[in-house]
Amino acid sequence: MPVDGGDPAQRGAAGGDTLAWVVGSSDEAGAQAPGGGTWAAPVDGGSSGFSFRRSRAPDGTLSYPFFSDSVTRVLGFSPSDMTETEDVHALLLHPADRDRYLTEIDRSAATLTPCIEDYRAITRGGAVRWLKGISLPHRTLGGDVVWDGAVRDMSELHRTKLFLDVLMRTTGDFIFILNDSDSILTGNSFGLKMLGRTLDEVLGEPLSLLFPEIDDEMLSAGADSTTRVIETWGQRKDGTSCAVELSITAVQVEKRQYIAIAGRDLTIHKKNEAALLVSERRLQLVTDNVPGVVFQRVLRPDGSLAFVYVSRGAREFLGIEPAELLEDPNRYMRLMTSRERREFLEALGRSAQNMTPFEEEISFRAPGGVTHWLHGQSVPILQENGDIIWDGVLMDVTDRKVAEQRLSFLAFHDPLTHLPNYGAFQERLAEACARGLHTGEHMAIISIGIDRFSVINATLGLRVGDQVLIATAQTLLVSLERRSIMARGQGDRFLLLLAGYKTPQEVIQATERIHTIAQKGVSSGGMDFQISMSSGAVLFPGDGIDSSSATPAETLILHAEAAFQRAKGRGSGILQFYNKEMGERALKFLNLQTRLRKAIKNQELLPYFQPQVHLKTGKIIGMEALARWKCPGVGFIPPNEFIPAAEEPGLIDSIFEIILTGCARQIRDWKDRGIPTVPIAVNVSGRQFRYALHLLSLLKETVAKFNIEPQDIQIELTESSAMQDPETAISVVKQLREMGIRCAIDDFGTGYSSLSVLKKFPIDKLKIDRSFVMDITTDHNDAAIVQAIMAMARALEMEVIAEGVEQAEHLAFLRNLGCDVIQGYYFSRPVPAEEMERMLLEGRGLAAVDMV
Repeated sequence: MPVDGGDPAQRGAAGGDTLAWVVGSSDEAGAQAPGGGTWAAPVDGGSSGFSFRRSRAPDGTLSYPFFSDSVTRVLGFSPSDMTETEDVHALLLHPADRDRYLTEIDRSAATLTPCIEDYRAITRGGAVRWLKGISLPHRTLGGDVVWDGAVRDMSELHRTKLFLDVLMRTTGDFIFILNDSDSILTGNSFGLKMLGRTLDEVLGEPLSLLFPEIDDEMLSAGADSTTRVIETWGQRKDGTSCAVELSITAVQVEKRQYIAIAGRDLTIHKKNEAALLVSERRLQLVTDNVPGVVFQRVLRPDGSLAFVYVSRGAREFLGIEPAELLEDPNRYMRLMTSRERREFLEALGRSAQNMTPFEEEISFRAPGGVTHWLHGQSVPILQENGDIIWDGVLMDVTDRKVAEQRLSFLAFHDPLTHLPNYGAFQERLAEACARGLHTGEHMAIISIGIDRFSVINATLGLRVGDQVLIATAQTLLVSLERRSIMARGQGDRFLLLLAGYKTPQEVIQATERIHTIAQKGVSSGGMDFQISMSSGAVLFPGDGIDSSSATPAETLILHAEAAFQRAKGRGSGILQFYNKEMGERALKFLNLQTRLRKAIKNQELLPYFQPQVHLKTGKIIGMEALARWKCPGVGFIPPNEFIPAAEEPGLIDSIFEIILTGCARQIRDWKDRGIPTVPIAVNVSGRQFRYALHLLSLLKETVAKFNIEPQDIQIELTESSAMQDPETAISVVKQLREMGIRCAIDDFGTGYSSLSVLKKFPIDKLKIDRSFVMDITTDHNDAAIVQAIMAMARALEMEVIAEGVEQAEHLAFLRNLGCDVIQGYYFSRPVPAEEMERMLLEGRGLAAVDMV
């Protein structure tokens, strides 16, 4: 802090909070002070402060070799307590100020400029002191930085400033402060506004500028620190006047005298009184209607705790009449458990000691048995008689607490069936494995799912499907024995842990019993569902210990999933126990997924293009983009190998983005070079339709980024994916159509479409699956199916594309049926962009013989 300088008015308002400084005896030159002049070494702060010396070694270690004796009066610690402490800052500094203060020391050491000593200190008794001062650094020949400094206890001044600031900003009357020469030092905004003045206009002026009848005699009459009240009139800047009542009081601040002038406009006094009465009634109304309890709590010097005000909310939220709580404050305490009561009193004691805001939260059963949570916040105020009063409110946070409990529940449970989720199952399985290895008990882990569950969703709707899942879960759950666990997996899948068996034969029998029960069907909503379930089971110990990095629990689940997939492949209602060959296949599958993740990261995937040809014109009218994986050192990996590996962990999203971006970039390149383009169809998975916001956003961004038309991109969704959640799929297709992006149903005929659902789809094309086209000329059933699809498409005014056209006979048959577009090896295999570009440039199409 500088020896002098700054705004005199501001110095006066601050109460003279400067320190005394004298020239030091150091060999170093005085430090340069901001604004010119020289900083001097500080002396002892006297009874209200202390001096010290701080040293910082080149390695940054701080020590305090000296504290003056007066440190004991200020902080309660002896000089030896301070110098012998390894970390004075941890002992002394308020935690909230520690980082800021250490940063200031670092700055001072780096620049060798004065260090501002401004922080809160904790005394030996735990009280808070506001200290302010300065220390002057110099560097010794050994490289140490040494500060000599002094601080003063500014706690009383700080509280005075805080009180004055609050008073000046919040009072409804006007206040002016005069310095010792009776000139205006400052005034509050209310008084200045009332008299039509600004602070700059009145600073340094006599009070008579505002109140002409006030003379020196009136001001000196209040010099004995008594308050003198007079009535006079105030002079506004525009010449008008107003009747006022003034209170004149002398105030001593650090041996300097100030005159405080407080007053009010008497012309509106009565009006204010009436408004105050209305305000009090309104406040009472507000406090009585707050969804909680408004209160005033007091802690007296003798340690007794009481309520001095309680709103009517106590009756509703605490079940206690306000008058009863005022009479017996322990009624509130008795709502708490013994632990809550102890924590409450400890926290309230800390708030009283440090004068910091107090937060509390209690839960209790209100009348009627309903549990309520109340959260309170209050601020302590120390009274002159030693009382500490907290004004606060206890708000009803029951809804928030219930929501938090629900979120906590959902973190470990499935929201539909209320069963543990996958994460919770994995944790409990790991515990069971550890216990089983120790006790030798036998267990089985079963992955079980409903066969053809998508048919129920597609034909009866998701709501009925959810009811079936809940009923199935309950059927399986009641059949489990005491130590078994059941969890919800993905979709229609469940995970079961059968534990506590002594022999492998017992656990196998239990597994078979559960699988048999699962085949009996369920009833829900007055409907009977004759469902079947496929099960994959793995035994432990035996099948679950693996030498790989996977834990036994992860390995068990992986093997159960492998067995489940084998069961699904064998038909409906099959129970399949795990064997080693399945584990090898599962491991190979995992390795492929790992390689695929690297391939995505390394940009090894790219789009190939298969043209779509119109049968009437013979011209290429579109193309389908197909993902190809070119693995370095291996070559192309077939899509039927890596696409299933991508579907399971959601890698298909990344592949879709790569292919979509590649197509958009290729279209932009062709247009820039004047090459004729046709729409490119990109395949999306059912999973991407379930996260429609991301899909729609990605398409919009891609179209905008490459500056192409929405019509340049088309979307193909498989029939089975669309029927998993038809309502969502219909909504997404509508939004795509509004964007200008056309959609097609791919692999049509392989899913389980309902005509009532299909007619609601705003799609433009149906693509007949290649499995029907391949034998269309030799299998009358396939021919009939294709013919039926064609008839249905015409009725719904949809274009039909036949995939898998590989022979001239296929082409002729489809032409006779009136098929619109073909796609297949007969015209072209999927080709890279360069080959597709040549086809477009040459205008390649069907040969004349194919057009007959």
